Amino acid sequence: MSAASANRPIDLGSSERSSDDLDELVALARMIAYAKYAAEDVDLVGAMHCLGMALNEVLREIGDGPHEGLADVLASKGAICLN
Repeated sequence: MSAASANRPIDLGSSERSSDDLDELVALARMIAYAKYAAEDVDLVGAMHCLGMALNEVLREIGDGPHEGLADVLASKGAICLN
């Protein structure tokens, strides 16, 4: 996150996020998805599991709304979810 948002106290009760915060979460989700697919390529099961859980949590933080730049990650979300 930006330096300004890093110094701001975290309000866990508020579900509203700024556009910049959502853009950063989308970028994070894309990076985690890329790392997970790279782990799949070399069959790193433990890393795939951890990255899948991390990606699910970031997607949960983003919420249900449409987010530009995340369609490919959401389209493959069924393949991302790990128990």
